[in-house]
Amino acid sequence: MNKYTFKFGITPGVAVENEITLPPFHCTAREKTLTLKVTADGADEQRLHEQANQVAHNWARSLSFMLGKRFEVEYQGRDVVRDTGQQTVAFCLRIKVKPAADETADTDALERERETVHRNLADLTIRASLDPNLRDMMEHWRRYAGDPDGRLHPLYDVLQAVERLYGDRRNAASALNVSYADLNDLGRISNDPTVLNGRHPGKSLGPHRVATETEVKTCERVAQALIAKQAAKITV
Repeated sequence: MNKYTFKFGITPGVAVENEITLPPFHCTAREKTLTLKVTADGADEQRLHEQANQVAHNWARSLSFMLGKRFEVEYQGRDVVRDTGQQTVAFCLRIKVKPAADETADTDALERERETVHRNLADLTIRASLDPNLRDMMEHWRRYAGDPDGRLHPLYDVLQAVERLYGDRRNAASALNVSYADLNDLGRISNDPTVLNGRHPGKSLGPHRVATETEVKTCERVAQALIAKQAAKITV
């Protein structure tokens, strides 16, 4: 059996204290490096490379969705140790949470918060690996999170993904148990031709404007709900 280490660069970096399990890999994210380790037969090398790439990108999508910031991973190479020694797989990612400004934060509460983040991140990443539709939706969110201009097109793409998956908007609302009115709000706001950060900027005679904070939050809330509801439907 061979020992494989796949390495990916992370942008921006993350603060890590522990590890997280994303089968079949033992993964560690620290600062600007994500490493995925596994012991396997040499005949599986190409398949493992493909799996590692998928896991790394699903991890980045999950982190982007949970933290509202675009994370990128870039493959950097792999190390292979040809040895018969057994590798122990145990995985737990830990992201540091900043304490309150007055430094009186309840450390037990912070620890519980961290553990919740770690569990949810692992769970979401595993679910994304099982459902290409969820992966697409999370990729749209990652595009939105990384757009400095805050354009709403990627959020509308989330809506279109579920419309294609379930046949139309009303069926999507029913299947995911979300408000049909909410889906219409996302569609209406993102397609408003007077909104400069919408899907059709400048296609109206004017006046033109940037989406209000309330409109942006509505679009974000609905897109997040669609992703969360789709993730919940996946059997792990």
